[in-house]
Amino acid sequence: MEGLIAAATDFGVAFIALIVVVLVWRQRRRSSLVEEQSSQTTDATLPPPPQLDWLTAEQQARWHSQVQRFVREKHFVGCAGLRINEAHRLTVAGLACLLRLQAGAEDEPLFPAVTEVLLYPDAFLVPPPRDVVSDEGLELVDDEPDTRIGEQGPGQVVLSWADVQTALEGDTLNVTVHEFAHALDSENPDTEGAPPMADYSRWSTVMAAEFARLQRHRRPPVLDPYGAQSPAEFWCVVAEAFFQQPTALARHHPALFSLLCDYFEIRPRLAASAGSA
Repeated sequence: MEGLIAAATDFGVAFIALIVVVLVWRQRRRSSLVEEQSSQTTDATLPPPPQLDWLTAEQQARWHSQVQRFVREKHFVGCAGLRINEAHRLTVAGLACLLRLQAGAEDEPLFPAVTEVLLYPDAFLVPPPRDVVSDEGLELVDDEPDTRIGEQGPGQVVLSWADVQTALEGDTLNVTVHEFAHALDSENPDTEGAPPMADYSRWSTVMAAEFARLQRHRRPPVLDPYGAQSPAEFWCVVAEAFFQQPTALARHHPALFSLLCDYFEIRPRLAASAGSA
């Protein structure tokens, strides 16, 4: 009798173990299928930036060359489980290189302030800034992290892949252009909001006037109010508007539109209706 009980017990343990193994296998298989489907979706050929239609044949050839150069020179890092593939590299490079298509740009360093691109699947958290109160020697720390879709720092640009893609779909925000505009700005450490190769006399006149105008407006029709924080943010917001809302920018801010047309050496294709973006 004791032998039968022992055998039954052993059988029960073995049966439970088998069930556990099957459940674990099914879970791993399900996770594998989800990852595989996600990878296949991302590997699909993504559309090129719609702004390519604005370019001359010479500029399009320069864009292709700059994109390949960008992919060779910059190191991509996937974060929070994102697996980097060619679609990620080419999409980010394609949007970033719209900023460097001026005649002779292929002979200049390509975003030398950026050596690597970090990609998150979606918005990401960054530690809050630490504020030091010098007169009392105290350090005040905000415990709440900030949610970001993009960030530019020493040697790197950090982007939310989900938000990179929305720019291709016509969203007014273009986080890739915004952060790489910051990278251009950082190439001139003695100035803020003035990228290299700009006509600085005209640049400062137009940008200063328009920056002050944005600071006065509570609800500007085109430019993101975030640009009122500083000249550097203003330049990046204007660059976004140029590529994402050229018709609206030309209508409401003609001086800015003309300035960026000359700087980028690109003439956007404007909508037939002056009121559309």
